Amino acid sequence: MKIIDIIDHRNKYKTRRFVVINRKPKYLYERKGIWLIGEDSGFFNFYYHQAPSGRFYAFCGRKFDIPLKDGSIEKAFGQWWYGIPSGYSDLIYRLGCGTPEALGRCNVFCSAAVDRAIIDKWLSENEPSNNYHKYDNRHSDFGKHVIKSRWENVEGGGKP
Repeated sequence: MKIIDIIDHRNKYKTRRFVVINRKPKYLYERKGIWLIGEDSGFFNFYYHQAPSGRFYAFCGRKFDIPLKDGSIEKAFGQWWYGIPSGYSDLIYRLGCGTPEALGRCNVFCSAAVDRAIIDKWLSENEPSNNYHKYDNRHSDFGKHVIKSRWENVEGGGKP
Protein backbone atom coordinates (compact mmCIF):
# COMPACT_ATOMS: atom_id res chain seq x y z
CA MET A 1 0.00 0.00 0.00
CA LYS A 2 1.30 3.43 -0.90
CA ILE A 3 0.38 6.96 0.15
CA ILE A 4 -0.47 9.02 -2.93
CA ASP A 5 -1.34 12.28 -1.22
CA ILE A 6 -2.08 13.91 2.10
CA ILE A 7 -4.71 16.62 2.37
CA ASP A 8 -4.83 19.08 5.24
CA HIS A 9 -8.37 20.47 5.08
CA ARG A 10 -9.02 23.58 7.13
CA ASN A 11 -12.53 24.60 8.07
CA LYS A 12 -13.87 27.25 10.39
CA TYR A 13 -12.97 25.25 13.50
CA LYS A 14 -9.81 23.25 12.84
CA THR A 15 -7.68 21.45 10.29
CA ARG A 16 -8.34 17.80 9.58
CA ARG A 17 -5.83 15.49 7.90
CA PHE A 18 -6.77 13.00 5.19
CA VAL A 19 -4.59 10.48 3.37
CA VAL A 20 -5.12 9.23 -0.18
CA ILE A 21 -3.82 5.70 -0.76
CA ASN A 22 -3.48 3.46 -3.79
CA ARG A 23 -5.72 0.69 -2.42
CA LYS A 24 -8.11 0.00 0.43
CA PRO A 25 -6.47 -1.76 3.42
CA LYS A 26 -7.07 -5.50 3.76
CA TYR A 27 -6.79 -6.14 7.47
CA LEU A 28 -5.87 -9.50 8.97
CA TYR A 29 -6.45 -9.61 12.70
CA GLU A 30 -4.55 -11.11 15.59
CA ARG A 31 -5.95 -11.78 19.06
CA LYS A 32 -4.31 -9.98 21.98
CA GLY A 33 -6.38 -10.36 25.14
CA ILE A 34 -9.80 -8.79 24.56
CA TRP A 35 -8.53 -7.13 21.37
CA LEU A 36 -8.47 -8.07 17.71
CA ILE A 37 -5.72 -6.02 16.08
CA GLY A 38 -5.76 -5.75 12.29
CA GLU A 39 -2.85 -4.37 10.30
CA ASP A 40 -1.98 -3.80 6.65
CA SER A 41 1.20 -1.91 5.71
CA GLY A 42 1.11 0.38 8.76
CA PHE A 43 -2.65 0.96 8.67
CA PHE A 44 -4.54 -0.43 11.68
CA ASN A 45 -8.05 -1.33 12.75
CA PHE A 46 -9.03 -2.50 16.22
CA TYR A 47 -11.95 -4.30 17.85
CA TYR A 48 -12.43 -5.19 21.49
CA HIS A 49 -14.74 -7.85 22.88
CA GLN A 50 -17.63 -6.89 25.09
CA ALA A 51 -20.90 -8.78 25.30
CA PRO A 52 -23.94 -6.89 24.04
CA SER A 53 -26.48 -5.92 26.68
CA GLY A 54 -30.15 -5.22 26.30
CA ARG A 55 -30.62 -3.34 23.04
CA PHE A 56 -26.98 -2.22 22.84
CA TYR A 57 -25.05 -4.13 20.18
CA ALA A 58 -21.82 -3.08 18.49
CA PHE A 59 -22.44 -1.79 14.97
CA CYS A 60 -26.21 -2.05 15.66
CA GLY A 61 -25.85 -5.85 15.66
CA ARG A 62 -24.67 -5.94 12.04
CA LYS A 63 -23.23 -9.34 11.21
CA PHE A 64 -19.84 -9.45 9.50
CA ASP A 65 -16.75 -11.64 9.33
CA ILE A 66 -13.39 -10.66 10.81
CA PRO A 67 -10.51 -12.53 9.08
CA LEU A 68 -7.74 -13.70 11.41
CA LYS A 69 -4.06 -14.19 10.57
CA ASP A 70 -4.32 -17.91 11.39
CA GLY A 71 -6.86 -18.34 8.57
CA SER A 72 -9.92 -18.60 10.81
CA ILE A 73 -12.90 -16.25 10.80
CA GLU A 74 -14.41 -14.48 13.81
CA LYS A 75 -18.16 -14.03 13.37
CA ALA A 76 -19.21 -10.58 14.61
CA PHE A 77 -22.83 -10.03 15.61
CA GLY A 78 -22.69 -7.20 18.13
CA GLN A 79 -19.95 -8.34 20.50
CA TRP A 80 -16.93 -6.72 18.76
CA TRP A 81 -16.72 -2.95 19.32
CA TYR A 82 -14.38 -0.44 17.68
CA GLY A 83 -11.75 1.10 19.95
CA ILE A 84 -8.02 1.77 20.22
CA PRO A 85 -5.83 -0.12 22.69
CA SER A 86 -4.07 2.26 25.08
CA GLY A 87 -0.63 1.06 23.94
CA TYR A 88 -1.34 2.29 20.40
CA SER A 89 -2.61 5.79 21.14
CA ASP A 90 0.80 7.47 20.89
CA LEU A 91 1.95 5.34 17.93
CA ILE A 92 -0.79 6.22 15.43
CA TYR A 93 -2.54 9.16 13.84
CA ARG A 94 -6.31 8.97 13.51
CA LEU A 95 -7.34 10.47 10.19
CA GLY A 96 -9.48 9.94 7.13
CA CYS A 97 -8.39 7.83 4.17
CA GLY A 98 -9.62 7.00 0.71
CA THR A 99 -8.53 5.90 -2.74
CA PRO A 100 -8.74 8.15 -5.82
CA GLU A 101 -11.30 5.81 -7.38
CA ALA A 102 -13.58 5.76 -4.33
CA LEU A 103 -13.27 9.52 -3.81
CA GLY A 104 -14.18 10.07 -7.46
CA ARG A 105 -17.44 8.15 -6.90
CA CYS A 106 -18.24 9.63 -3.47
CA ASN A 107 -15.94 12.19 -1.85
CA VAL A 108 -16.08 10.68 1.64
CA PHE A 109 -13.01 9.63 3.58
CA CYS A 110 -13.19 6.62 5.93
CA SER A 111 -11.66 6.57 9.38
CA ALA A 112 -8.14 5.14 9.68
CA ALA A 113 -5.41 4.64 12.25
CA VAL A 114 -1.97 4.97 10.66
CA ASP A 115 1.55 4.47 11.99
CA ARG A 116 2.89 7.96 12.75
CA ALA A 117 6.28 7.15 11.20
CA ILE A 118 4.70 6.51 7.77
CA ILE A 119 2.84 9.83 7.76
CA ASP A 120 5.81 11.78 9.15
CA LYS A 121 8.16 10.29 6.52
CA TRP A 122 5.77 11.19 3.67
CA LEU A 123 5.41 14.74 4.99
CA SER A 124 9.20 15.14 5.25
CA GLU A 125 9.48 14.44 1.50
CA ASN A 126 6.23 15.93 0.13
CA GLU A 127 3.95 18.92 0.48
CA PRO A 128 0.36 18.14 1.52
CA SER A 129 -2.53 19.54 -0.49
CA ASN A 130 -5.10 21.82 1.08
CA ASN A 131 -7.84 20.84 -1.40
CA TYR A 132 -10.42 18.52 0.15
CA HIS A 133 -12.07 18.11 -3.29
CA LYS A 134 -8.87 17.30 -5.20
CA TYR A 135 -10.11 13.79 -6.15
CA ASP A 136 -13.81 14.66 -6.58
CA ASN A 137 -14.23 14.87 -10.36
CA ARG A 138 -17.63 16.59 -9.94
CA HIS A 139 -16.18 19.55 -8.04
CA SER A 140 -14.77 22.76 -9.56
CA ASP A 141 -11.53 22.29 -7.54
CA PHE A 142 -10.93 18.77 -8.94
CA GLY A 143 -7.23 18.15 -9.60
CA LYS A 144 -5.96 21.34 -7.96
CA HIS A 145 -3.20 20.78 -5.41
CA VAL A 146 -3.48 24.13 -3.64
CA ILE A 147 -6.56 26.29 -3.45
CA LYS A 148 -7.17 29.62 -1.80
CA SER A 149 -9.28 28.87 1.21
CA ARG A 150 -11.74 31.21 2.85
CA TRP A 151 -10.19 30.05 6.15
CA GLU A 152 -6.59 31.08 5.30
CA ASN A 153 -6.80 34.11 7.55
CA VAL A 154 -8.37 32.25 10.47
CA GLU A 155 -6.59 33.11 13.69
CA GLY A 156 -4.20 30.33 14.76
CA GLY A 157 -3.67 29.06 11.22
CA GLY A 158 -5.58 25.84 11.77
CA LYS A 159 -2.54 23.51 11.78
CA PRO A 160 -3.36 19.84 12.49
